[in-house]
Amino acid sequence: MTQPILGMIFHGEYPTHPRIENQALHLISEGMEVHLFCVTYKKEKDHTELYKGIYVHRYYLPNWMYKLSALAYSFPLYHQLIKPKLADFLQNSKADILHLHNMYLAEPVFRLTQQNKLPVVLDLHENVPEIMKYYPHLQTAFGRLLINPKTWKKKEEKFIKQAERILVVTHDAKTEIESRTGIVTDKIWVLPNFTDTSFVKTFYDQNITSRFTNSFNALYIGDTGNRRGLESVIKAIPLIINDIPCFKLIIVGASSNDPMLKDLIKKEKVSAHVSAEGWQPEQLLSDYVNVADVGICPILRNIHHDTTYANKLFQYAMLGKPMLVSDCTAQKNLIEQEKWGLVHQAGDAKDFAKQIKLLFNNKEIRQQFGSQAAKAIKEKYNFKSSGFGVTFYQNLGN
Repeated sequence: MTQPILGMIFHGEYPTHPRIENQALHLISEGMEVHLFCVTYKKEKDHTELYKGIYVHRYYLPNWMYKLSALAYSFPLYHQLIKPKLADFLQNSKADILHLHNMYLAEPVFRLTQQNKLPVVLDLHENVPEIMKYYPHLQTAFGRLLINPKTWKKKEEKFIKQAERILVVTHDAKTEIESRTGIVTDKIWVLPNFTDTSFVKTFYDQNITSRFTNSFNALYIGDTGNRRGLESVIKAIPLIINDIPCFKLIIVGASSNDPMLKDLIKKEKVSAHVSAEGWQPEQLLSDYVNVADVGICPILRNIHHDTTYANKLFQYAMLGKPMLVSDCTAQKNLIEQEKWGLVHQAGDAKDFAKQIKLLFNNKEIRQQFGSQAAKAIKEKYNFKSSGFGVTFYQNLGN
């Protein structure tokens, strides 16, 4: 059987999201031809290039269109302007099947595919209608006037019913969609954010290693916005350092929330125990995981966080790191059932400090958690075991 050509569609710049790249690399390893639509805000990058075996089609947008994307389901202008670029991608890629990452471009994509009779896989990385409630621009009266999460939710439900198949990150997300839409169960596939095996290196950056050799390192990777729970971690540090003087919180990431975090670090007088690294190149992430004694994910509870796994959990597990995570439902179940680490109450500094001390004082249990995590990645949490691959796309639309 001739393998179909896959056209992936992403509303942002690339590379920025591990889920997209890891899926594409796995499919390419099985012999599939993968094309990716993405945008760029630099004219000189408006071209098609071969990147790690992926045919990346970058389409230029002026900077003002970035903000306009937030209004995608309030006003039609954004979709009207980007639709010709999507049509050009369909023609140039000669895609037989489309794999749409998140819902931002779903409206024009489904209109085009109805014309071209192309099946669409809708990959819901996150519950956008729920998580957008916490975006900074929706915390103002003007923002709430322009953008209505209820409208996004209705649109999402419409697209879920239109798609040939839906991918979600956790079983909790699948259950939430089924209860909300009444959709046919076998249409929804669960595919966590697996990490590519290339994340494991033979040699790690010695500059990073040497900087954190003499400390007990709790690593956080990702966006540092308010809903990520880092405030409670910073407030926990004064409760930790009397028993663990060498404790170090390493933050690899950034957001508009950073000035508040910096003020909090000064207020708590813990600057010596925090290393804010900012965003780092993708190729250095495993070097930071390598120096971690514990990988943390202290996200606060909400509908989205309760039904998803962060990429960082599988990055920590790939390198055999024990974890301390908040009690958001999906990640709590994963960590406890698989015995990858400990769980603390979300937003509770005292409980975070208590669990960190338990891990610090028991090296053997840290090793057991880390070993169990690495083993689970090899045996269970990977693309081969999941059944996701070229066969997932065959016979779609027939």
